[in-house]
Amino acid sequence: MISLQDLYLYTIRRNIILLKECGIRISERAYLITIALSAVIPILLKYFLNLTLKSFIILLIMYSLSVFVLPRIIYDIKIERFERNLPKALYVMVLALESGRSVVDAINEVIESNIKEVDIVFLKIVKLITDKKLSFEDAVLLVSTSMDSKIFRLLGRLLIENRKYGGELAKTLATLAKTLEDLENLRTQLLSVTANGLAVGLIILCGVVPATAGIIGGYLNITAALLPNGTPVTPQEIAKCMEIIQIGTGIFGFLFTIPLFGLKFSRMVVGSTLCMTFGMLSFYVTLNMTKFLFT
Repeated sequence: MISLQDLYLYTIRRNIILLKECGIRISERAYLITIALSAVIPILLKYFLNLTLKSFIILLIMYSLSVFVLPRIIYDIKIERFERNLPKALYVMVLALESGRSVVDAINEVIESNIKEVDIVFLKIVKLITDKKLSFEDAVLLVSTSMDSKIFRLLGRLLIENRKYGGELAKTLATLAKTLEDLENLRTQLLSVTANGLAVGLIILCGVVPATAGIIGGYLNITAALLPNGTPVTPQEIAKCMEIIQIGTGIFGFLFTIPLFGLKFSRMVVGSTLCMTFGMLSFYVTLNMTKFLFT
């Protein structure tokens, strides 16, 4: 049975490997220090915003989780950039193949073209062939299976099958490149339309609504202080209101990322953390601004 310690160490080491794949070299000790420093923001917010214990614990958990999942997000961004640039690399390969050059020469053309992310992956294939003396099929299979890209795995399988059985590889790659380009353009258009609507919702629910609550709360507090028998709003009541805003904006943050990125837990956590922090700060700032607006 896997213990919590084994699971914890596995998570830490996996994140360090993901960061290394993205070109970020960090030691296990430095990463643990980074996780510990993630508690600084919740502590500062508790001190300055006078948060309840529940609000502080929620913030502490969310910021700690955000540090844990951030390497996964960085790695996913790298894979997405790779897949966006893959059609360019395929067109370079098509030109090389149509000029009568081999598949390995076509891969070298991609490397020399300095197509970001793709050139690094293709360079791994060439190094396995030249330095490790692996066959083309084994090198492509090893590199494609080591990446979390379904598109590249399919491309690797296509290259291996073509190597074994032959066929018009240049024409197939050109068709694949055009298909990937069309899918990326369609995805960009849908994301643009979706993001515009969600951005309005983000501003309203995480900015305008908390700010409005802060203005109303500040106004009622000042009005109560001016009345002979008025009861000013207590700090505990303000902290409870802050807690409600935190939970509401946090839930919105979870849901906000789904139309943009799908059901990806890592991005849902970070989105929720950012939204709740933004909402709490909006409420706090406007609440304190009312002292200058209504006096």
